[in-house]
Amino acid sequence: MQSFTSCNTSINRTKLPAVFGKVSFPSRMIMDYGCGKYIDHIRSHVNGQGKAYLPFDPYNQPDDRNAATATIVCNAMVRHVPVDVVCSNVLNVIDDDDTVRKVARHIEEITTATGGTGFITVYEGNRSGIGKQTGADQYQRNEPLRSYLKFFRNATIKNGMIVVSSEKC
Repeated sequence: MQSFTSCNTSINRTKLPAVFGKVSFPSRMIMDYGCGKYIDHIRSHVNGQGKAYLPFDPYNQPDDRNAATATIVCNAMVRHVPVDVVCSNVLNVIDDDDTVRKVARHIEEITTATGGTGFITVYEGNRSGIGKQTGADQYQRNEPLRSYLKFFRNATIKNGMIVVSSEKC
């Protein structure tokens, strides 16, 4: 069970997460899994590309916004409408392997059911693999990107991120 919410690690009010500059998203809908507190700049960027932005964060977004995203994504899963999933610097602040695995499985479930693609980035910290508390209610795993592959069934590393294929897991 996750001991730290790491909700206070969400600090970028204006800086676009790197993944949004690395990827030309193939789908018209982009779910931002663990989007953080500040989403207006991300929404503007995504909407400016003619895409729908679907923020989701159980610790930093209101329940009604998370529920609206969940409803849209569930409908897309039923109708097989592609949804790309971004998970930027989320897995690295979770102190529990089971929770990381649960998030990874959820991303795989969405991409498989919709035909979308998942794009996961992590902050590697000092790359020691030794996780530690970094502040009040904050945690850093300090693991290199490749170490997160064990949580996914159908993923590879491309362009400095984990890419989850929409093929059946």
